[in-house]
Amino acid sequence: MTYTETEFEITVDWLKDMLREKSGVADSEIRDLIESCVLELKLAGVQGKLTDPLYRQAVKLYAKAHFGYDSGSEKFLKAFQNLRDSMALSGEYGGVGNGL
Repeated sequence: MTYTETEFEITVDWLKDMLREKSGVADSEIRDLIESCVLELKLAGVQGKLTDPLYRQAVKLYAKAHFGYDSGSEKFLKAFQNLRDSMALSGEYGGVGNGL
């Protein structure tokens, strides 16, 4: 799935709020995190949209695991991995129920 520039910018702004990041300095890093997360989800067989609440939760957990939350990064990463795996097994997100 490809995303429009507008979808990415909306997601970058939303994720900045979730990460409590106010400056635009981190925009590039946040955009890279979104792209990395989308690719990791895709590799796991998860298809979704950046507007889907559960998909966005996966993006948020991924970003929190990789964006300066040193004390909780393992917790966020584990939560992301559990959510990714659940989504991959779900027919709703392109998993087993859809023939993958």
